[in-house]
Amino acid sequence: MSDSTPVGLISTKLMGAGYRRMTDGLKIGSLSFEFDAAFVPEETSAELVVVADSAHDPEQSILRKIEGVARALDINRSTRSLTLVVTGPRPSDSSLVSMSRVCRVLPTGNIAGVDGEQVLENWIAVLLPLRLSFDSPAAPIASADGLFGTAHHLGEGVQKIVRAAHNGQSSVAEAMFEYIDSESSASMEGKP
Repeated sequence: MSDSTPVGLISTKLMGAGYRRMTDGLKIGSLSFEFDAAFVPEETSAELVVVADSAHDPEQSILRKIEGVARALDINRSTRSLTLVVTGPRPSDSSLVSMSRVCRVLPTGNIAGVDGEQVLENWIAVLLPLRLSFDSPAAPIASADGLFGTAHHLGEGVQKIVRAAHNGQSSVAEAMFEYIDSESSASMEGKP
């Protein structure tokens, strides 16, 4: 059974994107904080995402709690970035400004309705992995051809980097380093 509440929809999206829900609640040091949900990435990213529903939690309460979380992270010398996803009625502009002083704020607004899932994805896209979709298997090759054509006008160094893309990430990195080294050397030779 899936949770069709706004918090449930956000939770499903984040867990599908590699976040782990903190099932025992949010605890920082010896302090506990009550939010509708809290997540950390399963990978090594130092991030904390909390979800609050303004339909049943007043915006001033959300503000106090997120300021408390930010202070607790600072006191504990945490390097985690803090993101607040607010669902439900949009908080006032002054509350959003106050919240954004201590964390990144993503107010999803109303995510009910036919296009609710797309609206939600748009609001929390910064938390989701980048997805590249191609209509057909031939599309990446066509895109690469277009890129090669564009690179032709950008100079030999950029062309080498684009050609290296066929051989993978490490080849691109190597081509980038070579390009930077050659440009740095040329720049240094021209200085008095």
